[in-house]
Amino acid sequence: MVERKKGAIVNIGSGAAIVIPSDPLYAVYAATKAYIDQFSRCLHVEYKKSGIDVQCQVPLYVATKMASIRRSSFFVPSTDGYARAALRWIGYEPRCTPYWPHTLLWGLACSLPESVVDAWRLRFCLRIRKRGQLKDSSRKQE
Repeated sequence: MVERKKGAIVNIGSGAAIVIPSDPLYAVYAATKAYIDQFSRCLHVEYKKSGIDVQCQVPLYVATKMASIRRSSFFVPSTDGYARAALRWIGYEPRCTPYWPHTLLWGLACSLPESVVDAWRLRFCLRIRKRGQLKDSSRKQE
């Protein structure tokens, strides 16, 4: 890419590291995604003059097995829907949220006090953990 003076590197970050002030119960995940964001930003600065765009895309929830979300919705795109949006954004900002409804949620999260977002996120994560624990215990009883 340096020899051709052209190219793009797209890394996938997460709103867990950038959008919300904390991600309780998922600290390692959020920390690794924060690393990807900073790594991408540094590479962007280093290689921009060489014609290489380095970008960190920051999705929020996408309907995937990992996210335990089966159906897409307005705020939760399918993998194909997110991929289409992601491809359109290559070469623009070094950090972006390609799926525009996620940008709305990002704005909302940033407009609220961090303590409010932290409290909501902790309750949300505890509910997810409890649901997973119940699912695990029912499997063991079968």
